[in-house]
Amino acid sequence: MDKPYHLMTADERLKARIAANRKIDQKIIQKKPDLSLDGIVGALKGRRQRATYGAVAGLLGVLPIGLMTGRPKTHENSWVVAVDGPEKGRPTGYEDSEIDPDCLRQIRAGQQNVIGTADFLRKWLRQE
Repeated sequence: MDKPYHLMTADERLKARIAANRKIDQKIIQKKPDLSLDGIVGALKGRRQRATYGAVAGLLGVLPIGLMTGRPKTHENSWVVAVDGPEKGRPTGYEDSEIDPDCLRQIRAGQQNVIGTADFLRKWLRQE
């Protein structure tokens, strides 16, 4: 889109941010194949650990908004969750049936074991 950001509609701004996130993500994947969205999500699922959109996005160098846009609402993807608001600790927009059963158990139990920063996520991934 060639339109200046300040002249874009809210929808155009969101689409531009998502496109920018995807470009950055692709650069990161090409440079560090072990540090990709798929790799991070796979590690979270494998070790039964939730992490916030902000933590994952920060590690990838992208914006949290739109991070999971276009990805299916699967059990694997449900380990990336909201940091606050009404869906705190839950994956945004997921039905209970779309959330990994162990992740849903953690949510229902009120467990606060959510990785909330990119720095902590980076350290946590190195422990694997």
